[in-house]
Amino acid sequence: MSWWRRWRAAVCAAAALVLPATGVVAQTPSTPAASAPAQAPEPGSELEVTLMTFGLGQEVFERFGHNALWIHDAANGTDVAYNWGLFSFRQPHFLQRFLTGDTKYWMGGEDAQLMIAQYQSLGRPITLQRLNMTPAQKLALRDFLHWNEREENRYYRYDYFRDNCSTRLRDALDHALGGKLRAATDTIITPFTYRRESVRLTDGDRPIQTGIDIALGRPADAPITMWESFFIPMRLRDAVRDLTLPIGPNGAPVPLVAEERHIAPFPGTTLVPELPTAPRLVWRLLFVGVGFAVTLAVIRIMAISRRGAAWGFTLVASLYSLLCGVIGVILVLAWTMTRHVFWAWNENVLQVSPLSLALVVLVPIALLRGRATQAARVVATTILLLSAIGALFALLPGGQENRAIVALFLPVHLVMAWAIALPQVEPPASRAG
Repeated sequence: MSWWRRWRAAVCAAAALVLPATGVVAQTPSTPAASAPAQAPEPGSELEVTLMTFGLGQEVFERFGHNALWIHDAANGTDVAYNWGLFSFRQPHFLQRFLTGDTKYWMGGEDAQLMIAQYQSLGRPITLQRLNMTPAQKLALRDFLHWNEREENRYYRYDYFRDNCSTRLRDALDHALGGKLRAATDTIITPFTYRRESVRLTDGDRPIQTGIDIALGRPADAPITMWESFFIPMRLRDAVRDLTLPIGPNGAPVPLVAEERHIAPFPGTTLVPELPTAPRLVWRLLFVGVGFAVTLAVIRIMAISRRGAAWGFTLVASLYSLLCGVIGVILVLAWTMTRHVFWAWNENVLQVSPLSLALVVLVPIALLRGRATQAARVVATTILLLSAIGALFALLPGGQENRAIVALFLPVHLVMAWAIALPQVEPPASRAG
């Protein structure tokens, strides 16, 4: 068999000279193939990033939604949801900080599955959007979140429009994407404003909705860009759904969302609907204002001959004046003494003037005692003129979007000025005896 061994050796030698040139490795049946060394996975490829968006809730601070970034780490078997906008009512001086705009909020991570279950139990609809990101981008995002979660980095001054839970998440995501999210959205002007978005999302709570509309000044009426609209988590969710960014290899355009899932709240929970557009409050508040004004007028007419009606009108008019005056003082202080940018330049102060506080004293004196009537008439007329000037400003193009607030207060100011100008109530005749 020596000739067979010599022939096989010759064939193998010839193959060794030819086959390497074609990239084929020659193997003998008795020699197993040599396995190529396994290539190490790229750092960050073990991570998965999901944008979590939670819909509206029942409480006032839940009406604007919430969101978080879920980092799934397959290597370590962890699922952490990082979210911003965390606060506690038990913080020292929380109310004072809130009123002055010096709010202190923080960010943190928690178990993603527990967070989902918590929001399901609160009746909050959940949207999960797995994001298309390169391993390097996912790694950069995770490292930033770890840095942000440190005790010395986690606290910040919260701003409800420009620096809230959703804008912080937006900025973290944009940082990992190399600024491409902002570049794609910061030049697109939307029909939204901070006022319209606030009115839209608080529609189920009329007193809060009206209070927000009164508190916001002219800066809240400027149209905002798509980038700025991401202060609403649902706006960010809707935008990234159809967004394609140059984040692929060599800058190739890639859809930002790779997969989207929806999780319904637990059965039996109350779902708060989200309006698609901001409601028009003018007719709604005009109905309230006119209704209250007519009621005041009827009571005042009755008060000409009925002493009990005079007391009733005095009580209602004084309480109304107190409410307007207190709100007016708050608006002036918010404009001049706080860090709330969007409470400044507020023309609603012409509708709820601090001058109304004077009527709290003058109305009872004028109507029940027949004294200081001229002073009461001057103050009531001045308040009416201020309200009318505010109405003219509201009708001008580009003015503050406060026609609904004008519709609420102007009819009442008109009736108040008219009522004080009527003949005063005669005191009951004293009995001899």
